[in-house]
Amino acid sequence: MSALACLRVVVRSEQTSLSEAMFSALVAKFTSAFLEVRWAWPRKFSALNPYAFLLNDPTATELDTAELGRLSAELHAHLFGATNDESAKVTVLLFEGEDAAMAKFAELGDGELERAMVDPAAAPEGGRLSRIATDGSRLQLPPPDGSNLAEDETRSPRPPAPFREREPNVEGLQGIYYPARQIFVGDVISSTPGDSRTRYSLVDGEEHLPPESAAFDADCVIAAMAFLAEAQADTPLYLPVSFSTLLRPSRRAAYAEVLSILPHSERRRLSAAVYDVPRAPSFQALKQLHEALDEHFSAIDLRTRDPAFEIEQLNAEAVTSVTLVLPQAEPERRLIVLRRFISKIDAYKRRRIWPAVTNVRHPRELDLALEAHLPFITGPAVCRLQPRPMGGRSWPVDQLPVPSPAEALHRASA
Repeated sequence: MSALACLRVVVRSEQTSLSEAMFSALVAKFTSAFLEVRWAWPRKFSALNPYAFLLNDPTATELDTAELGRLSAELHAHLFGATNDESAKVTVLLFEGEDAAMAKFAELGDGELERAMVDPAAAPEGGRLSRIATDGSRLQLPPPDGSNLAEDETRSPRPPAPFREREPNVEGLQGIYYPARQIFVGDVISSTPGDSRTRYSLVDGEEHLPPESAAFDADCVIAAMAFLAEAQADTPLYLPVSFSTLLRPSRRAAYAEVLSILPHSERRRLSAAVYDVPRAPSFQALKQLHEALDEHFSAIDLRTRDPAFEIEQLNAEAVTSVTLVLPQAEPERRLIVLRRFISKIDAYKRRRIWPAVTNVRHPRELDLALEAHLPFITGPAVCRLQPRPMGGRSWPVDQLPVPSPAEALHRASA
């Protein structure tokens, strides 16, 4: 039992200033990174050319395309930014059939693909052609007589229940608050598998950290491509990076592949939120961290659960900031931890490294952070998960936290 199909990305290079060679390489790199994240093992994929990929699921008789619906929107944002120009539209096609037919489909030119989308005779014999809709469903091509391609409700049968456990990821952001000006100055990205019982987040404490850090970090890179088009130009987006995972030699190449899809032109807007950092990271570890991240990020934030983080051992401006993650503990214990961190603020100032705190949950913690003039604060008592970036928005401190959309709706109807 094994399902096979050829995925084709249809997008025209003449809408950009890039050469065909550079454009095709960019499409191939992004699509490969996307599939690396979304098309999870034991499913496999291989590149046939920059625009065509062979998909394989050895556990199913038909491919589950739920995750593939995001590819067109995210590739569009990566290549063209926030433009609504229909001519820049990215289309994702799926061809299922005999091996020889899939090989022919992979090599069709743009004109041949356009004809195949409206004329069954123009597609290779021995296969079925469909377009992947944004919700991950298949839209029959050519569409049934009398139907509209954009509104066609014809769907291929969904796979049996055992193969439907993969749901689209829930992506969002939580704002970084700057109390001195009562404004949000950036956002921390998160991405959670739709079937997860726990929402993943760097902002809400260690119980919300993902069990598979590399997959979580890669998911957030994919999510960042869409959020870059929505965020204000002068407010950074913080992407999660696992300290321990990145420093494993066996995983560093995989990180490099995923990070390579981030546009270099947006480096100044991207920051790395490096989590699970120990009390005393070595000079060599920080050197490797910079070597892996400096090309893609303009700022590095170290996130530690230890209030006695050895800031004195860091060189001046070794990183941009250090963020304390408050522990999962009783309120009094959390306040003790926060006070201990605050007691070292002068050491942070001497090294020109910003101190910050996250997982702020209670009013007393928020008040203590404000009294200590901590520059950056995040957590459930500051900003709940949002579908759009908060960076650049003013918000009175006495109206924190910013509720989630669901909470706001509930309050309005109460």
